[in-house]
Amino acid sequence: MTPINEAQTRKQYIDRALQRSGWRKIVSFKEGMSYKDETVEEYVTSSGPADYVLFCDGQPLAIVEGKKVAVNPQNVLQQAQRYARTFPSSPFSFGEYKIPFVFSTNGTIIWFQDLRHPLNRSREVAEFYTPSALKELLSKNEDASRS
Repeated sequence: MTPINEAQTRKQYIDRALQRSGWRKIVSFKEGMSYKDETVEEYVTSSGPADYVLFCDGQPLAIVEGKKVAVNPQNVLQQAQRYARTFPSSPFSFGEYKIPFVFSTNGTIIWFQDLRHPLNRSREVAEFYTPSALKELLSKNEDASRS
């Protein structure tokens, strides 16, 4: 059996996992477009294109970095963090990050990190968070929850 590449992994596994979690509309990035409730593929940042950016109510809530099945996604979470630092025109600012959340996945394993506080650790999750779950997480005051 021939191993599948990243593009095949994205179509066969990652797109489907996103859609199962409520990220139904997956569109390609177009310069100058504004997005409301879409998952945007190949979103251009100043450090390269993010595989996916999850938009909800017009806000970019998360970046998803996808890799082929043979790659450990925990090892590429830093790539998603880089895109979160260099994301253009974001309404958010959490220290060096302009996007609150990142995911990395190889289609079978998903890692997540909340970037709003520097002490937040990455962790493996069973599936992508739904749009409403990310909105709820964003609405929680990070500092108050730590005291």
